[in-house]
Amino acid sequence: MPVAVLAGHDERLPERGAALARYAAVLTAQPWSVSPAHGLDGTAVRAATGVVAMFNYLTRVADASGIELDYASPLPVFRPDRDSQPAPRPDRESWPVIGAEHRTLTQPWQQWHDYVFDSDDPLTRRERRLLANAAAQECCDCWRADELAEYTPSDDRETALDAFARKLSRRPWHMGPADLQALRDIGCAEPALLHAISVVALQNAESRLAMGHGLTTSS
Repeated sequence: MPVAVLAGHDERLPERGAALARYAAVLTAQPWSVSPAHGLDGTAVRAATGVVAMFNYLTRVADASGIELDYASPLPVFRPDRDSQPAPRPDRESWPVIGAEHRTLTQPWQQWHDYVFDSDDPLTRRERRLLANAAAQECCDCWRADELAEYTPSDDRETALDAFARKLSRRPWHMGPADLQALRDIGCAEPALLHAISVVALQNAESRLAMGHGLTTSS
């Protein structure tokens, strides 16, 4: 299955595997347009949503920090197309309406959420919300973006944080050393870099989690 999915040949998969692969691809690249997956029941979609959301967190952490595999793996080496472009975002009026009722988290996830978004050091709470707002907008998550609407850049430091969040959300495969250096240049120490990455990655995960949960609840 991994080889077929990475090669873009999901027609080689059994019907259920192909449906899961297509659902994962849409929720990752175009979460605002996710729709019921043919052949999958609500339980399968909820489980798939959790996996996809978590991997959207993990891959952004890896892409931003430059983590390389340091262990042998049976999986094929994935070489992303660095020239590929992200899907265009729809107008705000077309964003899906996914409210708070679809954002229930498990206790461990909630604890991590509270730490990542509500800590005051090494980034301020305002800076964390500004990063989360940018990430939510790039996911077309109108509920979260509306909740954080007051957090928009007001100076050069905040503008740099906003740009970092948008690139990591929209084009994580384009991240490089210069993106981290841009944050160092505005005074972010190494722990602050890790926190900035975590905020953006977690918001990307939670926006996708909410959209998948909203789909299964409303279908």
